[in-house]
Amino acid sequence: MNTYLMIGTVLANAISVFTVYKLIKGLGKRKSLLYIAISIAIMYIILSIVYWLSGIGMNKDIHEASKNFVIYLFVPINMFLTVPYLAAQYMKLLVNEIKREKFAKKVEIVAIIFAVVLVIEFFYFRSIQSNIAEINSNVSTSATSQN
Repeated sequence: MNTYLMIGTVLANAISVFTVYKLIKGLGKRKSLLYIAISIAIMYIILSIVYWLSGIGMNKDIHEASKNFVIYLFVPINMFLTVPYLAAQYMKLLVNEIKREKFAKKVEIVAIIFAVVLVIEFFYFRSIQSNIAEINSNVSTSATSQN
């Protein structure tokens, strides 16, 4: 993986974790770290499923080769889109700033928006894999014609 992309991915992960931690630090260190770990795990699982679905009918070698890159790149993006807002709302619920019903509505709205984002990502993941396959076939064709 490109060094700049790796640094960007690590930085994006760090920013998303730090943002969530700042919003929920009132829970205490242990609960905050548990919340963050569970959030990352859930995002990774969801994105793995979406990526797996996007690879149906695709070249398996390309699908597997690009899997980690795509998932590691999109986990912090999805974390940043959903988890900080949910964490802030959860903290408001804990201090009785909002009622449970209002919290549930906000979670439903975020879930719907997240579902739309996942559908968009599904098609984007397919596009990435198709583009890699096209580049790969162009490189193979070019190498064959040079010989």
